Amino acid sequence: MPAVSPRRRFLAARPLAVVLLFVTAPFGVSTATPQDKTATSAEQEKYFENEVRPLLVQHCVECHGPDDQSGELRLDRHDHFKRGGGSGPVVVPGDVNASRLIRAIGYQDNDLQMPPDSKLPEEAIHVLSEWVRRGAYWPEEATETQPTVNLSPQEHLEAQRQSHWSYQPISPTDPPTIAELATRVGQEQLDAFGGDGMTTIDRFVLARLAEGGLAPNPRADRRTLIHRAYHTLLGLPPTYEQVEAFVADEQPDAFARLVDRLLDNPHYGERWARHWLDIARYGDTKGYLAGNMETRYPYAFTYRDYVIDAFNSDKPFDQFVIEQLAADQLNLADDARSALAAMGFLTVGRRFMNRQHDIIDDQIDVVTRGFLGMSVACARCHDHKYDAIPTADYYSLYGVFASSEEPAMLPLLGDPEPSPQYDAFLKAKAEKQQEVDQWVEERRQGIENELRSRVADYLVYIAKSLPQYSKGKVQPQGKRGALRLPAVRRWQDYLLKPSESSLPVWELLRQLAALPPETFANEAAAVYQQAKPAVPERLLKALREAQPKSLPDAAQVVGDQLEAVYGRWLEARKKDESLEQMPDADDETLRQVLWSANAPTTLDTGQAIAHLDQAERGKYNQLLNGVNGVSVTHPGAPGRGMVMVDKSNPVEPVIFRRGVPGNRGDRVPRRFLQVLSHVDGGKPFQHGSGRLELAQAIADPENPLTARVIVNRVWQHQFGEGLVRTPSDFGIRGELPTHPELLDHLAAELIADGWSIKRLQRRIMLSATWQQSSHTRPDAIETDPENRLLWHMPRRRMEFEPLRDRLLAVAGRLDESVGGRSVMIHQDATRRALYAYIDREDLPGLLASFDLPSPDASQAKRAKTTVPQQALYLMNSGFVIEQAKALAARSEPESPPAGGGDDASNKAAAERIKQLYHLALARDPAPAELDVAIEFVTPESAATLDPWVQLAQVLLLSNEFAFVD
Repeated sequence: MPAVSPRRRFLAARPLAVVLLFVTAPFGVSTATPQDKTATSAEQEKYFENEVRPLLVQHCVECHGPDDQSGELRLDRHDHFKRGGGSGPVVVPGDVNASRLIRAIGYQDNDLQMPPDSKLPEEAIHVLSEWVRRGAYWPEEATETQPTVNLSPQEHLEAQRQSHWSYQPISPTDPPTIAELATRVGQEQLDAFGGDGMTTIDRFVLARLAEGGLAPNPRADRRTLIHRAYHTLLGLPPTYEQVEAFVADEQPDAFARLVDRLLDNPHYGERWARHWLDIARYGDTKGYLAGNMETRYPYAFTYRDYVIDAFNSDKPFDQFVIEQLAADQLNLADDARSALAAMGFLTVGRRFMNRQHDIIDDQIDVVTRGFLGMSVACARCHDHKYDAIPTADYYSLYGVFASSEEPAMLPLLGDPEPSPQYDAFLKAKAEKQQEVDQWVEERRQGIENELRSRVADYLVYIAKSLPQYSKGKVQPQGKRGALRLPAVRRWQDYLLKPSESSLPVWELLRQLAALPPETFANEAAAVYQQAKPAVPERLLKALREAQPKSLPDAAQVVGDQLEAVYGRWLEARKKDESLEQMPDADDETLRQVLWSANAPTTLDTGQAIAHLDQAERGKYNQLLNGVNGVSVTHPGAPGRGMVMVDKSNPVEPVIFRRGVPGNRGDRVPRRFLQVLSHVDGGKPFQHGSGRLELAQAIADPENPLTARVIVNRVWQHQFGEGLVRTPSDFGIRGELPTHPELLDHLAAELIADGWSIKRLQRRIMLSATWQQSSHTRPDAIETDPENRLLWHMPRRRMEFEPLRDRLLAVAGRLDESVGGRSVMIHQDATRRALYAYIDREDLPGLLASFDLPSPDASQAKRAKTTVPQQALYLMNSGFVIEQAKALAARSEPESPPAGGGDDASNKAAAERIKQLYHLALARDPAPAELDVAIEFVTPESAATLDPWVQLAQVLLLSNEFAFVD
């Protein structure tokens, strides 16, 4: 038989500790659980309802809908779409190039171009192409056989309010008594699960297990419990010394004291902030914006810091809700102003090319999914097909956020303390701002000169645009190229307001504009004759000589005269810079027309910025980016809150029929969701935008959803799955709770405890249910393969953040500072992965490979995939190898062993191997592991890596390192 290498013997000696991650799935295969697929379907439905259906309704249904089926194609319902048109299906799911629909809207074939009158915007084509690429998902639709089809909308809403579980008031019930459970499961099983000391959680769970004919797992050993607790609450590993101390602590309250210490640890807030940031779709950038606009959020990190502090300080969850929606209305002062950062929840999302309707839709979605577990955004274009959410409710909330705006200057979160760093920040920002101001002033003067030198082009365009001269849209072009549209609008407003443009030249032009075009040539001479004496004779002479046939011709003459005066003024100033007026009286009168303070040829700074063309706007944005960059990167920059404030005049919302803003329907009040109207009486909001009233309605203890949703989220992150396995969908299509009585009990306890999340965490972790072992039993797997009855604690693979943090921690390189700005963790930063810079346009492939969710939408659950990129990164990346080197270096003895010989060498190697195990896995190696590891590190030949580094990396690649029991 061939010799077995030390590496193979080392691997074989460890039952589960070193099963490399990449062997858990075939190469190239992505694995996902049924729950992952459910989450994916929810995201696909959201994409369809928010992006695809509005496009189909706006651009396609008129010719391919219930009233007209051009080409035998109908695109308003799934069954018709699936059947296709006269030539068959129009979409091949997943294949954009083979889909006739995409080829038609892309005008790729000359014989099939849709819509026929004009091509869709490129963004619309991209949305539909992306939809097809993702599989052309179209959600199931209601059928005519549904029992609610004959109900009115109000009756349907009331029926759901009375029947659907999540809209019912929280109604805690008493769990079975110990005596009842003893009868049902037997005293032996009862004692194994805690006996008389069972918590309420355990009694609910044991009763459900008994109904399913299952017994719970025994309690996990102490080493497992401390690792599980550290991972759950801190996302960091315990040290060897901490593990040993806990194992040796024989006091009955040892675990309770451990939980209390971890809840008080500042890293607790970091761990649980990451869970909430998934809900809040946190990102450090705005997504794609055109024209070199700044895409970074300078103060996004202040929202993350707020969330960290909220969890660490155990901020009551109802207050947490209110501050994130309406902190600006809480009259915060002094140190309390730091809570203004909470409003990043609303403002840290994607900017959708600054399309306000989509930004508000995103805010409605994150608020209702995040706090209420309701998909209200699905009612943007039509009444929700399943839940009691009419379109009117969507636009009631739309009015709340449309009545709010982000201020030009974000508020400071506290008074900056004088320091050299702060002074350096002010200086750096002032220098960048000076560059902007200097450039804008140069452009202001340049644009003024351009407008004065092209007066004729603007006047002729205004004349041609008048109804009596224009038969259609006139392109904003002059003899010398395109006109600046802001200047065109200023000229139009200026000339149409006699009170502003009262100079005799403009009165003359208005008199000419009043002449009928067909008699203009004959009647114009009389206008010149009757002109006021203040009109320069030179101008009148030029008009008489030119004999213009129409108003545009006359405007050309007037413009030429003004431009000529402008040219003479420049020449005169070259000869005498101190000149203040033209020597000729007529020239000076015409010059004042161009230099008057309110003339369209005179600009202040704001007007100059508005007049920038596309290229100039790009340069301006680039310079502004420099100013913003100081706030983004400078360590002395004080934090500011990304707040919203109420507009002075609230928006009175109307329904946009089919989601189209131009198709306005009935007016609706700003108010809370009607299905939850029992919370606030269904009254319209009375104060400003209504954001504070909305927040108070969400946080009201009478609201049956808020407490249930957050309890379920906490449970999900404690057990891997929630009691409701669709954590952001408590509607009709969401899953029913596996333990409804337990969910209501915990929700009621949360409210009774003052909305304390830490008390909820403690209550869960001290239960026998949470402390069960993760061992699986064949009979239980057959009965309950998804562990819905909670007969064991699931074994879970770490998410990317705690896995990366653990690599740094065991290597002794983790920066444990709490809070602060984001860092490029994919560039070997040593801060916790929570602080990764999230760029919506360029999410690092490392984060995407390890299932970090997209920051473009609220995410309740992460996908759980096993793909080659994960294993290849852990095996080959420079970052992991550097941690292996650092870990190996930490295991080196302070002084070389004395003496020589194989025994001494093996003894020294054994001590170093034990130290490696202590650092990496917080335990001692088993004897078999120790023996084969000694053989493994014995030098046999030259290798790329030192064998100690290889051994360290093997430990870092182990399942024991990456999984939590």
